[in-house]
Amino acid sequence: MNQLIEQVNADDMLRRFGAYYTTQIQIICGDDIYHFSINAGQVSEGDSNTLEEGFSLTGSNEVWDKYCADVPPPEHHEFAALFANGHISLKGDMYALQSNVMYVRRLLELWREHRRGKKRVGQPQAVQGRNRK
Repeated sequence: MNQLIEQVNADDMLRRFGAYYTTQIQIICGDDIYHFSINAGQVSEGDSNTLEEGFSLTGSNEVWDKYCADVPPPEHHEFAALFANGHISLKGDMYALQSNVMYVRRLLELWREHRRGKKRVGQPQAVQGRNRK
């Protein structure tokens, strides 16, 4: 978890999106709980499994595993799709989520990459097309 928090705090996009964002976020994955405490965009590991403010995103291990797959199946490719299709539930302060949805979306992208075991997210990759000479 420390490696993930370091990566999150070093992310340029999250620094921009989260400059004024303070809340708590839990990602509940089956029996596992990832608790993030966010203060002015800086993330630290939450002290407990009890959510005092903020919100939690709850889904089964199967749902989060599909979300974290290298090629997620339909309805599992993005946080909003998970929520819209009823695969995850939201509990807590909806305003804390909606007012900073880009921050939450990016945090989940980094969490997904961390679960995949990769070191970096968002790095451009060369595309080999058939029309390339």
